[in-house]
Amino acid sequence: MLSHCANAECHIPFLRLREGKLFLVETDRLMKPGTTSVPPFVRARQQQRQVEHYWLCDECANRWTLIYDRECGVTLAPLKRPVTTVAAAAAQSGVA
Repeated sequence: MLSHCANAECHIPFLRLREGKLFLVETDRLMKPGTTSVPPFVRARQQQRQVEHYWLCDECANRWTLIYDRECGVTLAPLKRPVTTVAAAAAQSGVA
């Protein structure tokens, strides 16, 4: 269960779905030790991926996104440009 923002430097608790941004990240399933002796046809039937849930608070979601790297796992990545609301974008472009 989610308990707080996925940003390790932010400790805002997860309280409501309507706040922040929820991420469903598909990751590789870790193999348990000793499973290499399982026949290939059995391994092929087993689920090789799993879905993990992460959440970023509103403030962090405006600056960061989450990415999955097989070597590093789920990490923060900066957004290329800050997220703005439609009203703020219209004000910046001079549209009334």
